Amino acid sequence: MPGRSGRAARIPGGPARILLATAVVCTALAAVPPGAGAQGPEIPVTGSERALWFETTKERQKGIEALRASVLQRKRHPSLKGELVTEGTLLFRKPALLRWDVVRPEAMVVVMDDRTLTTYHPSRKEAERKFLTDSLVTRAAAEFLTIGMTLSLPELERRFHVELLRGEGYHVLKLSPRGKWLSRAVSSISIYHAEEEGTPRRIVVQGAGGGWTETRFTRVVTNPALPPDAFDLRLGPDVNVIVEGGVGKVREDAP
Repeated sequence: MPGRSGRAARIPGGPARILLATAVVCTALAAVPPGAGAQGPEIPVTGSERALWFETTKERQKGIEALRASVLQRKRHPSLKGELVTEGTLLFRKPALLRWDVVRPEAMVVVMDDRTLTTYHPSRKEAERKFLTDSLVTRAAAEFLTIGMTLSLPELERRFHVELLRGEGYHVLKLSPRGKWLSRAVSSISIYHAEEEGTPRRIVVQGAGGGWTETRFTRVVTNPALPPDAFDLRLGPDVNVIVEGGVGKVREDAP
């Protein structure tokens, strides 16, 4: 029942921007690494040291089933006059439940599960829904969510060229897309991990067209006590729901 638990959301701005924003939010989990923005040299990590880092980080992630965090996202793009800053709160629960409550610059609720991706704009009484089975881009974003929380190296290497770098007090996992369709939108995804942490601290997505998106997470709580309806998105009869392939009004209990 898409009108209830797990209604998922689309970030406005076209398929490429949907993928960028969703991948960033779904993959990142915590706060900014020390010295971000004033980084020293980053040294490639190879061989047994690389294998050990992946294994250790994956083990640390095993105990994380859910999290809550404050999100600050900054975007720059040639089509934008300035920098777009988005603030909100993120909830996540394995394997694929996501809720992003945006408070700035405009109130918006983004919810995602393993079936749908939906965005609700309260001020406009409008929601947009995509079904994962109908959209390659949306399905890929959902897959990034699972990969980001399990850090499966074989899965990463199937989709990306994977490079691990070591900085002062942190590691950077740099992913460059292998597929042609994703390469047209994304040049690279850099995921920053602080030392001794099992979750990322900062993510920078470099767009193929010259733009970039940086996401930072603060006030992170792992395995918080979440209410049963934390990922529900109930839409009343006055909300216009735009579904890929059609437009119509949907009740809270509509299928």
